[in-house]
Amino acid sequence: MSDRLALITGATSGIGAAYADAFARQGYNLILTGRREKELKQLAERLSQAYAAEVTLKLGDLSDPDDLQALTDTITQLPALDALVNNAGYAEDGRLGDIEWPKHQALLDVHVTATTKLTHAALPNLLKAKGILINVASVASWLPTADSVLYGPTKAYVRSFTESVGLAYRHDGLKALALCPGFTITDFHSRMGIDPDTFYKDKGFTRAWTAEQVVAQSFKDIDKGRLNSVQGWNYKLLVFLVRHLPVTWMFAALGRSKSARFTK
Repeated sequence: MSDRLALITGATSGIGAAYADAFARQGYNLILTGRREKELKQLAERLSQAYAAEVTLKLGDLSDPDDLQALTDTITQLPALDALVNNAGYAEDGRLGDIEWPKHQALLDVHVTATTKLTHAALPNLLKAKGILINVASVASWLPTADSVLYGPTKAYVRSFTESVGLAYRHDGLKALALCPGFTITDFHSRMGIDPDTFYKDKGFTRAWTAEQVVAQSFKDIDKGRLNSVQGWNYKLLVFLVRHLPVTWMFAALGRSKSARFTK
């Protein structure tokens, strides 16, 4: 086991857990954060047994200022850190006025404040290690999300922020990546009350990919020096169309979309 260390937020399940598995397989020790203690302990035990990884758990909710500050202090005091994955995130479906402000504030705190603050705290060690920074954005970062009103805008911030940091520190050896998955088979949607058996498609333009496929693609993109990682031909095509076709076409298409993640 090497002495490399990766810290992953929102590691309880889905993409976060897939990153924990991938880094442990590469010989990293881990600091994992999340809110669900039982699931996090089960993951830590599995990784310790499978890869002999040293796994430290930090329970907390990043929308809580005290929990965020505690994790920030932990990162600042680390003697070394080789990789940071800001994966913690979620969605609140609804138009702006349909959702009470405290829920909007919590989502802003997790997606924007926590991602920025933890990156800032980790940066000295990441630069020293010429390490990896992965911030989880979304394909929706290129789209207006009318009925999940802050999801697209906050993920757009995460993507743009990561691109800016990546360009600023590229010549210092930092490998920064904004992960931009489309529909991914995790418990993300089931925790929102969406039936995964009918929601996820296995073919076509809205095909869903596994968390493991998304994570594997991200490491390929890091090796190629890319700032964004999009998994799947369908979402790569979607991003290409959004970035190159007239915006009025996109608005018209989204107006007819049945996807709750983009618009209803």
